[in-house]
Amino acid sequence: MSRAESGPGRRGRRGGSRRADTGPIRDRADDYGHDEEYDYDPEEDFSAEYGHTAAGDEGAGENPDTAQDGDDERAGSGRGRGRRRGSRRAAPAKDARQGGVKRVSAFSASAIKKVSVLGDRPNQIVYTLAEQSKRKRGTAVLGVLIGAFALSLVALLGLLSYQLFTGAGGTTSGGDTSVVAPPEGHSTITPQLYLSNANRDDVFGPINERPEGLEPMTQEAVFDPVQEVELDGMKLELRDGAVTDSCTSLVWGDDLGQSLIDAGCVNAASGVYTDADEEYVAQVTLFDLSDAEAATEVEAALDPNNVESGAGFLLSRTNDEIPGLQDGYSEATAQVMGHYLAVFWVARTDGSPPGDDTDLAKVTVASMNAFPYVYNEVIAAQAEQE
Repeated sequence: MSRAESGPGRRGRRGGSRRADTGPIRDRADDYGHDEEYDYDPEEDFSAEYGHTAAGDEGAGENPDTAQDGDDERAGSGRGRGRRRGSRRAAPAKDARQGGVKRVSAFSASAIKKVSVLGDRPNQIVYTLAEQSKRKRGTAVLGVLIGAFALSLVALLGLLSYQLFTGAGGTTSGGDTSVVAPPEGHSTITPQLYLSNANRDDVFGPINERPEGLEPMTQEAVFDPVQEVELDGMKLELRDGAVTDSCTSLVWGDDLGQSLIDAGCVNAASGVYTDADEEYVAQVTLFDLSDAEAATEVEAALDPNNVESGAGFLLSRTNDEIPGLQDGYSEATAQVMGHYLAVFWVARTDGSPPGDDTDLAKVTVASMNAFPYVYNEVIAAQAEQE
């Protein structure tokens, strides 16, 4: 049989061979998720379809399978194509040069077709992951905002609670939140004579309530103008003066200390005076409270004769350098002055009783001149009201 006559037979056998090999290729296509059936031939040439036609071989790219499935006329032309294939076998050098290009082109086309079965899935996957990442970040930011809001709400509630339970009227920039324990071994002396004077509205009415924004007392404002006080030849000199925002540190006795906290005491001034011979001593104390009513309640807790309150009084501020008020006889006078409470505590430095003379009484009245600070506030309040 001649080569020309055997062309159609060979083409039939080669076509059959390709169809027999399509089974495994179809399985691999299914692995890539290709839904449509596709018969893949590793020798099939897609060069013409993707524009990879080799120069000088334009007519050689026709699909043999297509030729077999065509009509009779195209099948009859198979012998001519057979002769062309035979001519290619006769020129192996040329076929070697072009075969490499065709195989690469066929492989590239095959790979492109396999990847293309994913369609837009890669973009959809990336988009989905991006959306999930955005949602996670949004959830984290929302959690942070909710946490910050909760903390702010707790802080606000705490501030409102503090303002509600720290006493009425005025500012509360200082003061104690708990009673300060007195030093160990402190004196518990109380006066044998205690006098109290109620608030006088005709004098102290303008300052019955502590004004908003009132500046706290300072040592200079309270004691600098009163380095000396005197009455009828009884002259007293300031030995020590101080201002503190811990009112309860100046007293002993739990009930008295708690009454200062309840009255909204924000600060207190305390000074000690003696005469030149150190025969007499006077300790003066001024508490800044929320209003006149609160000052009256503290005065009642201070009274040593009040059986409804526990024991307690002022702590003596005398020491080795300033004698007196450690034991023996003493007298005290309390005066409610608007939202202030003033206490004047006097004694002989040796603790002896006064006898028939009036000198101790003069010391008491002279010490009452130690707080012009209060009267200056009254004058300022009257000027504002006018």
